[in-house]
Amino acid sequence: MKKTPFLLGFVFIDLCVLHLWLGQCRGDGLPKTPLDMETLLNSLSCVRGETESDKGWPRKIEYEHEVYDFRKDALYQEKKTFVMTSKPLRIIPHAVGVSEILWAICPRERIIAFNEFSADPEFSLIADLVKKRGPVFGSKQTELVIGYQPDLVFTVFYSGADFKEKLKQAKIPYFDLGYFGTIASIKKQSLLIGRIIGEEGNAEALVKTIDEKIQALRKKLPRITKPIRVLYYDEGGYIPGKSSNFESICNIIGVINVGAEQGIKSWSQIDYETLLKWDPDMIIVPQESHLREQLIANEILSHAKAKEAF
Repeated sequence: MKKTPFLLGFVFIDLCVLHLWLGQCRGDGLPKTPLDMETLLNSLSCVRGETESDKGWPRKIEYEHEVYDFRKDALYQEKKTFVMTSKPLRIIPHAVGVSEILWAICPRERIIAFNEFSADPEFSLIADLVKKRGPVFGSKQTELVIGYQPDLVFTVFYSGADFKEKLKQAKIPYFDLGYFGTIASIKKQSLLIGRIIGEEGNAEALVKTIDEKIQALRKKLPRITKPIRVLYYDEGGYIPGKSSNFESICNIIGVINVGAEQGIKSWSQIDYETLLKWDPDMIIVPQESHLREQLIANEILSHAKAKEAF
């Protein structure tokens, strides 16, 4: 199961789903996009809102922490409190999505290093910018992270327990953002990050921009008389369900996420027989994977309603 671009990537996938279905492609085989992607990237990469009066430090932040149990396919929530003793000026994000949010709302000089996946264009839409800015560390290079002497590290649900324990031993403050899966949770996390770093106005402006771009996208999309049933098929046969970015995408453009329709909550693994049983109108696979060829080689599509994988 691959990590998809967090903040901006979901918008591009929106466009791919609908326009591949309608057959509206450019000469290079990529879908036409109702919104200019370069303009969209720029508008979501640096957002500035109204400057709020400094609420002072230390500050106590109460928030709702979400944890996902992948074995049980269940989401759990709990109330937590985090105390930030002073305004963080040396911040390190340990995940692509957090890097994208910070890049949008935080003065760049306060971000002192980036995770390697933030510099990989397969995972991040700000990869080129991160490469130029640097420095970049490997996901398991905990000692290097500690050596940067950050005053705050943002971790997420897939940050290793060993990584967090070493930060704790080195007395490096870290905030675990927990699980996020939908665009609603992305907006919620953006606002929370804004509160923690003292950039609430910028975070609110980012959420407003996201909402405006989604509305602009909806206005430009053609109406579909009958919602199509779309299945996103990832490496290893993993399918996204209700608590996923793909579900948000489907809701935005008015199609049915087959995974959610069949009761999957986050991600679940299925076999070819189940795929045939669910019989989607359209199958989406990661762009640079070999899943399309695998599906064709197994003659799956010859028995399915969806005669092609995109």
